[in-house]
Amino acid sequence: MKKLTARQVAEMSPETRERYERKLKKVKRNRRILTGIIAVIAAAAVFAVLSVTVLFNITEIKVAAAGKHYKAEQIIDMAGVEVGDNMVLADWNRVRERVQQKLPYVRTLEIKKTLGGKVTFTVKDDTAAMLFRTANGYAIADSDGKVLEILGKKPQNSGLTLLTVKNSLNAKPGEIVGFADDSEKALYDDIRSAIDEAGIKGITGIDISDPKNIYLEYQNRYRLYMGDSADLAYKLKEAKKVIAQEDETDPKQIGEINLSIA
Repeated sequence: MKKLTARQVAEMSPETRERYERKLKKVKRNRRILTGIIAVIAAAAVFAVLSVTVLFNITEIKVAAAGKHYKAEQIIDMAGVEVGDNMVLADWNRVRERVQQKLPYVRTLEIKKTLGGKVTFTVKDDTAAMLFRTANGYAIADSDGKVLEILGKKPQNSGLTLLTVKNSLNAKPGEIVGFADDSEKALYDDIRSAIDEAGIKGITGIDISDPKNIYLEYQNRYRLYMGDSADLAYKLKEAKKVIAQEDETDPKQIGEINLSIA
């Protein structure tokens, strides 16, 4: 809008002058708004630059809880971040994945970040649940099948569930155990689900080397002959009842329970 001189405005009729002044006020208001927007964008740009250079650099890394298996230094070393790194640019999901893979006994890694540049790690331990034979010895895994460690020989009185399969299992610490046969993996998953559904505790052995003659060990006292994979949860519920009855007479009793015809 072209700005008129005072003389030109004075020569206008009252109606024209009023319309002109309204337009002039609107133009000035729009200019103020535009100036404010530009200022906000400029400030945001400056903040963005500072956030990836100075403001959000890591100033301190500490471990609030390292768990039972590793030292704080190991957690920090495997995290792969250092003082001076930028907190905004760091890939924290990758940090978490790397620690959980390289340090298998780390179940979860909580990462807390503060505006002062402090990063705090808190570890929750994983729990060993399963033992199985490998080409080089034995492997220990958690309930999800994540391999925690490889041992040269079978541990004694470990309290872990010993898994026996027909084909060899692939085991690498930090990774999920690899079944050579997909059907064998599916059978194992079905058995684990049946154990959970039946609510039976104390399973110390699972043998699926022969899918038609599956058997489980209970507290290293009872051998539970399951037959094939049909009605696994029902069979285990029946086993639970039988064991409870027998244990009323002798809680240290050893025996076999044929559930293949249950």
